[in-house]
Amino acid sequence: MKFFFSIIIITVIALVGSRLTFFNRRLPIGFRHILLTGTEYIFIGLLLGSAGLGLMDHETLLKLDSFLLFGLTWVGFLFGLQFEVRLLRNLPRYYFSITAVQSGITFLLVTVFMYICMASLLDLPTGILVLSAMTLGATSSCSAQSAIAIVNKNYSIKNKGLLDLMRYISSVDGLFALIFFAIVLCLFPANGSKDFFFLESAKWLGLSVITGAFPGIVLVILSKSRFSQQEYSLFLIGSVLLCGGIAHQLNNSPLIAGLTCGIIAANFCRHRLRALQIVVQAEKSIYILLLLIAGAMWKFKLDLSLVIGIIYFLTRVIAKVIGAFASTRIFTPIYKVPAKIGLGLISEGGLVIAIVLNFRFFYPSVANSLITIVIVSILASEIISPWLILKQFEKHEVVMKPQS
Repeated sequence: MKFFFSIIIITVIALVGSRLTFFNRRLPIGFRHILLTGTEYIFIGLLLGSAGLGLMDHETLLKLDSFLLFGLTWVGFLFGLQFEVRLLRNLPRYYFSITAVQSGITFLLVTVFMYICMASLLDLPTGILVLSAMTLGATSSCSAQSAIAIVNKNYSIKNKGLLDLMRYISSVDGLFALIFFAIVLCLFPANGSKDFFFLESAKWLGLSVITGAFPGIVLVILSKSRFSQQEYSLFLIGSVLLCGGIAHQLNNSPLIAGLTCGIIAANFCRHRLRALQIVVQAEKSIYILLLLIAGAMWKFKLDLSLVIGIIYFLTRVIAKVIGAFASTRIFTPIYKVPAKIGLGLISEGGLVIAIVLNFRFFYPSVANSLITIVIVSILASEIISPWLILKQFEKHEVVMKPQS
């Protein structure tokens, strides 16, 4: 009965929440951003979970794993679908180069520092420490577009070149976050052992590619036939379900399999834009679903994970600043880029939660600590990120739009 009611409640919340907007100017812009990104759904999930009303208890959450599996595959598919090589070539090359260097530096710096920090504060096996630190490094490398969207909604920005660069970085660096996360799982695909086995890693990587490529090819073949919009929606949903199901059966990552499937569809499917339209329409509902489940799974405790969360947030901010500074100096744009542009890229978004939830499938023992760490960081970054974005522009470049 709990499972039945849980499905009804999370479905209603996801559908209603996806249609709400929070641009009320009477709220501070940081709090408007928290509402826009849906961070509050984590706490709604916490209320519904064992720590609150107990509706979504441990047994119910186990039954909801199929929903979680589909949501994670859908998120991976969405990011892959945006990676069309032909379109990327039409943009300035330094855009992609800046994003790659910035993401790589952030990943490396956060991974190293978080390993040192967690090794000092937590009593965990070496293999799990490495995996956890690298996973946090992967989550740190991505940025969300939501903060830029709310700033653009409320202000007229004259320096369009800088705004476009920030928008590009925040839309593409999620791809690198997923690539780094794939590397994490590829290094230790078995059980978090500190020992590295090349053949096991190569096997896991090969299966991950095949797991995502096969449903992607099926979708491409189906797309060659004549169909209605409703039929195409069924093709797409079926392909994502197939992708997630195969990944689960082979003990692979649904996020990475979905990413591969999306890349195949983006570059070989004639109806990529129709697929992207369907996926984007459901994006917010899927993210709300993931946030609700993450909140229900979260066992809030006053422990060292909260301290590590603060350290992770500060480390990520510093790494973003260093990475963005280095990348924009190596590949110099034709317009002025502030030295601290990385401060405008600290918004995190739902992909961070998706990566941690995917990590939980393989290493549930340490998942709660990682959920705590990223939630602390998300709350801090979402409050200040719109304000930090505005600071990247000169005062004469920013004009508040009239209230509608």
